[in-house]
Amino acid sequence: MLPVTSTHTRSFRRLAITGAAIAICLCIVPLAAWAVQTDGWGAQTSGTANDLYAVQCVGTTACYAVGEGGTIDHSADGSTWATETSPTTNILYAISCLDATHCFASGDRGTIVSTGDGSTWATVNSGTGNTLYGLACVSTTQCWTAGSSGEIRETTDGSSFSTQSSHTSNTLYGIDCPDSTHCVAVGASRTSVETSNGTSWAEHNLATNTTFYGVSCPSTSLCVAVGAGGAINTSTNLGTSWTSRASGTTNELLGVTCESTSVCFATGSSGTILKSSNGGSNWSSETSPTPSATLTGTTFPTAIDGWGAGLGGVINRFDACGGASLALTVPSTISWAVTLNGADQTTSTPLVVTADDESGARAGWNITGTSTTFKNAASKLLPTTATSLTSASAVAATGNCNTPANSIVYPVTLPAGTVAPTAVKLYDATSGTGRGPSTVTLNFTIAAPANIYTGTYSSTWTFSIVSGP
Repeated sequence: MLPVTSTHTRSFRRLAITGAAIAICLCIVPLAAWAVQTDGWGAQTSGTANDLYAVQCVGTTACYAVGEGGTIDHSADGSTWATETSPTTNILYAISCLDATHCFASGDRGTIVSTGDGSTWATVNSGTGNTLYGLACVSTTQCWTAGSSGEIRETTDGSSFSTQSSHTSNTLYGIDCPDSTHCVAVGASRTSVETSNGTSWAEHNLATNTTFYGVSCPSTSLCVAVGAGGAINTSTNLGTSWTSRASGTTNELLGVTCESTSVCFATGSSGTILKSSNGGSNWSSETSPTPSATLTGTTFPTAIDGWGAGLGGVINRFDACGGASLALTVPSTISWAVTLNGADQTTSTPLVVTADDESGARAGWNITGTSTTFKNAASKLLPTTATSLTSASAVAATGNCNTPANSIVYPVTLPAGTVAPTAVKLYDATSGTGRGPSTVTLNFTIAAPANIYTGTYSSTWTFSIVSGP
């Protein structure tokens, strides 16, 4: 509380009012919908118990996973999965999508299937009976696939594939192409093959003498390959030479994806999830929500959004702003002062709070508020409509994934009564926004009528943060 002050301004008895101390009652409503979220990774329901061998998401919503028995799983929102009708019962080991509706998948016995609308799939003539473990597409018509006996085949029309000489008979398990002419494939017996013109391939050796199952090349200057026994190799010259990196695990590493030349993730047996923030040079372990599952593939369309797939129909989702809960941090008091002058007056003060959504639910959130009526020691009251929120803004705080998009129209009257009335929305984050911590400034205006009594007035304001805009 601040002491009453007065000034000698004409003959007013009610001379000054000095600020109001506001006690903030913090209410947090946790989100149960993402209760499985752990350290940013959460398990999702795939809708199938079949083994899944590969997953790819385009953006943060359109996702596909493929696997045993020709299984094709699809999600249109990144959360809810449904099984689509597949034209094959052969195992599908790889998938490559160019956008939300155009994808190719490859697998056992030379199987290749494709879709142009995201739901209707048809077989494509591969021209081989060899199992095709790897697939990389750079357009809706140009793809390469790699497989057993050193098989490499290319399509330039999206309809038929022709063979290319890989110069190896070793099985190739993974392939990636950063552009329309450069590709790298890796496989058994430390085999690496590369092309710089999209046609002619050269064979090289990886640095570690083992089988490699996956490779990711976010650019022509970086490729990361993973394999048996926790092996990780990196190349800065498109697979011509490789450097061994310490992974910190001896578990099999089966999938790798680099969202950029900095951020990479690798997955494998026993729920292994590794992350690198420096292009594969150093790796740290992530906590998996399915620690006993074998994770065969992973995809990261952005550095803060990712998915992993595995045996038994496992699908996990990564959210860099997940793994915790929905929280609101507020100051304990704020105050202001106004000197009466015989006229109605208003005074303004900002209330700065931190809204932190690390629930992973992506449902958005809203801040609500209510209050008790301003009252001084003599029980004199301000009107119940004395306080209004005139504007609000938000900026990203440290660790933010995206700032909130507010839809509240101002001004908004802060409810007041002897007993605090039902709270109203003061600020919101529309669905999918406001992930992570955001600093929100709420600009309140308090009206001081001309006939107010002097004194120190106080009110208790109660704020809550709840799920949903």
